[in-house]
Amino acid sequence: MSKKNKKTLLLALSFYAIAFQVIAQNYKPINKQLIEKLITTKIAMDRSGDFKDRYTIQLFYGEREKAIDTKEKYDLLSLAWKSELRWAEPYHTVWVGNYRSRLEADRALLEIKENFTGALVVKP
Repeated sequence: MSKKNKKTLLLALSFYAIAFQVIAQNYKPINKQLIEKLITTKIAMDRSGDFKDRYTIQLFYGEREKAIDTKEKYDLLSLAWKSELRWAEPYHTVWVGNYRSRLEADRALLEIKENFTGALVVKP
């Protein structure tokens, strides 16, 4: 091996050794508790519907008194999905459920349409 090649090899090895030390000093171990907390928070947000990529079923859109009556009528049926009265200017709406997919919403809609023929799936 020539003297020039030895110097180049020695220089390259020195560079890699220094770079490895710098990278190793900046390394921070993964905090497993933090990761578990983030996963738990994501699951809770997913279940509560904090993400906007969900579907819901609209039972009514119109005047306040009729919206309240529609919500009360739905609540008396004791179906699995929670109803919600919302103000959507200029009218009130009655929404039911919070579904992850269109298929899940359509399945619920089949059951709800037995009592509310005008119900429809919306993505707010």
